Parts: sequence; structure tokens; C-alpha cells
Amino acid sequence: MVIYWWRKGRNIDPKLGLAIGAVAGAGLGVFEAVWVHNNIFAAGWSWEAVQTGGIMALAGFWERFFAVAFHIAASALAGYGLAKGWGWQFYLLAAFLHAFLNYSVVLLQSGLITIIQLEIFAAVWAVLITAGALWLRWKKSAELAEPEVSVA
Repeated sequence: MVIYWWRKGRNIDPKLGLAIGAVAGAGLGVFEAVWVHNNIFAAGWSWEAVQTGGIMALAGFWERFFAVAFHIAASALAGYGLAKGWGWQFYLLAAFLHAFLNYSVVLLQSGLITIIQLEIFAAVWAVLITAGALWLRWKKSAELAEPEVSVA
């Protein structure tokens, strides 16, 4: 994203920034999901675990679905900010959003929330961040907005 932005004279369309950021986030999210799923399968996961452990045996897959969506949305926000000329501000926003999601593990380890609450929190957080990125995508820019017609 940064190389493309630099080569274009630091002038790209914000929606293109969203798209390029989303692709970068998809790469990171899928890479992380493959790593986590490899750990799950290496630990001996099978369908028998679902039969004995219930729905909680699928929690890692549920979590990664929303984690990939979160990474796509957070990176899209960073790309949008870079395209708008607010690169470091949106980078910090994406970092804060990620840190807030990661902090939920501290709450889990301290016993303040359960694993079910953690999974629900992560899913809701990912949906909210994705909704924000999609809103920026669908929002009409000032240049594209229809001019107001005044009756004299």
C-alpha cells in the first residue's frame, strides 16, 4: 500500500486506499488463521472432539472467521487514512483497535470473562469495525455528491 501510494505521488483515491488496505489485511488475517488452524490440528483436533466437547471444540474456527474479518477492516481503515493524508493517525487507530481486541485475552486470563464471552466480544468487535470500513466504502465523497439545485 505504502509503495503504491508513494509511486502515485502520495495521491490515491480513498476508496482505492480502502481496497488495497483490505487486501493487505486479508493476507495477514489468512496467514494468521492458517497458523492458528495448524496449531489446532497439530494438537489432535478431530470431529470426535466436537462430539465429546460440544460446540466449544469449534471455537477456534469461529474466532478465526471473525479475526480475518477484523484484520481486513482494520487494514482497510489504515489504507483509507493513508489515502486521505492522515496515515499515521489511522495507523494508530488501527493499532488501538487491534490492541483493544487483544486486551480481551488479559480479561480472560484474569477470570473477568469466560471464553464464550471472549468469543462473542471478538465477533461483535469485528462486526463493528467491518461496518465502519464498509460505511466509508459506501459513503459518497464530496466530489461525487450531487450539486444542490436552488430555485430562484
